[in-house]
Amino acid sequence: MANFMIRKLIKNLTNVIYSILFSIRNTTCWGSFFVGWGGAKMNSKIKYRVNYKKAIEIIVWLANQKPNIDIYHIAKVLFYAEKDHLNLYARPIIGDAYICHEYGPFPSTILNLIHQEERWIDPIYLENINKSIKVSRDKFPRITPLRQPDLDFFSETDINCLIKALRNYGDLSFDELKNLTHEEKSYYGTDLLNSIDYALMIDNTNPDYDWIVKEINEIAQYTEL
Repeated sequence: MANFMIRKLIKNLTNVIYSILFSIRNTTCWGSFFVGWGGAKMNSKIKYRVNYKKAIEIIVWLANQKPNIDIYHIAKVLFYAEKDHLNLYARPIIGDAYICHEYGPFPSTILNLIHQEERWIDPIYLENINKSIKVSRDKFPRITPLRQPDLDFFSETDINCLIKALRNYGDLSFDELKNLTHEEKSYYGTDLLNSIDYALMIDNTNPDYDWIVKEINEIAQYTEL
């Protein structure tokens, strides 16, 4: 009973506690109790229905913008582009399901498309991705585009956030990207191998924080981006 009361109190601590607990997240379960500003917890994780066609075009776009880009940089550039777009416009770009991995957050749909995981991807999309990119056999596969992206799938704000993320993160090293993403609230506030709640991707300092949380909580499950 005492432990339960302590945990209940901890949920109401500020984001400073996030930083303290981050250093011990792999040996405790405390991080999973903290979400949102001041530990506020949503009733359930906010998720989106992924637009597979748009996801494919993003892979093709990134591969054209940065030839021979590897899957790790695709994952991290997209993560920051989606986070940026969410904070600015109250929606992500494709709404992928990000998994909290030891190397940082990974977009599961993007990985399944690149690895051509037949269990999870419709054959139509597998055929599309197979005709759109060539994938190397490296530890972190590198992507070569076989065509130009269809820009009709993107809004102007989509492209702007993708360009910004590619410019800021596309040339960073593996360790730099790993360390940066490990400092993200959405990462250390999620248990390893669990999906990240989109509410955690909203910056605590965002002046529209409350409105964005309310907005995406109400419409995310019905939206395909």
